[in-house]
Amino acid sequence: MKQFESFGLDTSNECLWRNGVQISLPKKPFEVLRYLVENPGRLITHDELLDALWPETYVQPQILRTYMLDLRKILGDDASRPRFIQTLPKRGYCFVAPVTDRAGVDRRDARTLHGDEEKAAEIVDREEEMTLLLAHGQLAASGQPAFARPVG
Repeated sequence: MKQFESFGLDTSNECLWRNGVQISLPKKPFEVLRYLVENPGRLITHDELLDALWPETYVQPQILRTYMLDLRKILGDDASRPRFIQTLPKRGYCFVAPVTDRAGVDRRDARTLHGDEEKAAEIVDREEEMTLLLAHGQLAASGQPAFARPVG
């Protein structure tokens, strides 16, 4: 499952979760979100998205705008101050929230980050912060740009 903020994108079962509650999402908007979430921090051009989701089929590019509006509504995102999907006019979209693989974030990651189990035990009730920290670290390690925003 791909985790970003309070959302979980279950790619195996093709569903979206928010704080443990399943959110109804039609097939194509799910596929658009999945593609963006699986490629965080980089420009996804209109053509790339159309080719990936509708191979060998002509689809009106306007459909992407419609799906982005739907996704922003579901995610509670604002195009003028994006937390998740940034529009790059006449170019495409970028998923700007840190994404982690939920199965991969556990106490072992905290031990690795701090170097030993004792220090990991000091981290209490900080799972969300650790998830964000690890996501930013993974983006930096892969050479992808990271976007920071104030907390609070």
